[in-house]
Amino acid sequence: MRALRLSGSSLFTLGFATPAGAEPYGIVFAAAISGLGVIALMIGYMPTLYAAYNRRETLVIMLESLSGQPPWGPELLARQQLIGNTSYLPRLYERWTEWAADISESHTTYRTLIYFRSRYPSQAWPLSLLAVLDAAALHLSLNPESAPAETRPLLRVGYITMRSIAATLGIEVSDDPRPDDALVLTRADFDEAVQHLADAGWTFERKPGEAWMHFRGWRVNYEAAAHGIAAHLDLPPALWSGPRSRRGLAARPKRPAHREPRVPDATESTPEQAAGSPAGTDTPLHMPG
Repeated sequence: MRALRLSGSSLFTLGFATPAGAEPYGIVFAAAISGLGVIALMIGYMPTLYAAYNRRETLVIMLESLSGQPPWGPELLARQQLIGNTSYLPRLYERWTEWAADISESHTTYRTLIYFRSRYPSQAWPLSLLAVLDAAALHLSLNPESAPAETRPLLRVGYITMRSIAATLGIEVSDDPRPDDALVLTRADFDEAVQHLADAGWTFERKPGEAWMHFRGWRVNYEAAAHGIAAHLDLPPALWSGPRSRRGLAARPKRPAHREPRVPDATESTPEQAAGSPAGTDTPLHMPG
């Protein structure tokens, strides 16, 4: 009890307990210095951890509007095709390449960040990275001629990041998998994704049978690591993200309803008339010839 009283008083620099003798005084001073050091480290590292977390979650939240919840690679490509925004994909791939490199450095240096949950559980950062990698692998496999140059760096940096995080968590994955190694993802899953893209109007440069070999050659580099991370963190179910211990089936992300403004009929009142403006007093949209 006396030792606990002395150590607590010294470590937290309270000073209500004082020992006798030179050697005990030295121990007390060492304990006081270590206590101040722990507090200083906490104050110094908290902004660093928060800054890394904030950088990580910025792109994760942005991805929700591009691919829905939970994220799914084919849906990311399909949505950009539906709105005629495929020219944005090179920029997206480039930003996620830099994001993956940042994650590889920060989350292996500060392992605690791996366990920091995303704001929306179904939009967890490992699921988001997996979706972007799948989208890039699909893009490059189905359209090798028109796929942007930013696709390959993303895949390379992305699967190295997946392996680094998996190794940090003690998950054993191959550092040099063969293109024909077994996958959890099946050919039927791939064909379903291809049909999903076709329904959105995506044009293909390769036939699905030939594209499948190239896609699985890319995915084999990160699938085991991605599934291991998702299972270790017990993330919510998501398509193509592997089995979980928690119950529930993975579902496609919900797509927002498509709505467009329409010109009112002649019998309908305009907003100005509905507000009380006299009919016929407004300037016409087209002057009579």
